[in-house]
Amino acid sequence: MNTNTRKLLVCAAATAAFVLSPALAFAHGRLESATPSAGSTVDTSPESLRLTFNEDLESSFSTIKVVDASGAFATKEKAKVDSSNARVLTVTVPKLVSGSYTVQWAVMTHDAHKTKGTYTFAVN
Repeated sequence: MNTNTRKLLVCAAATAAFVLSPALAFAHGRLESATPSAGSTVDTSPESLRLTFNEDLESSFSTIKVVDASGAFATKEKAKVDSSNARVLTVTVPKLVSGSYTVQWAVMTHDAHKTKGTYTFAVN
């Protein structure tokens, strides 16, 4: 292989790595929607929470916890990945009294990326 060909291949590989790196950096699970939604106020206590992500989830490593305004956990059930849609994580919640609640979620996607986040909602 001559020097010019080698330089051309190295340049092409470096360019490909540069172009593809942003796509790889953002290939993590991201919350796309939630019910109840972030910042919302619902009239009655929801029976469950439903969080939808942009990638398929690993059930064993994905959780949802609901915390009330005093910091006490309101959920006791384990979150489950929906059997008909591997991007949806649900958890049953007990009857919530009026107040503000924080949803804490942590997920692992099928490509082993872990992400977590929080959002709040209120019950009238």
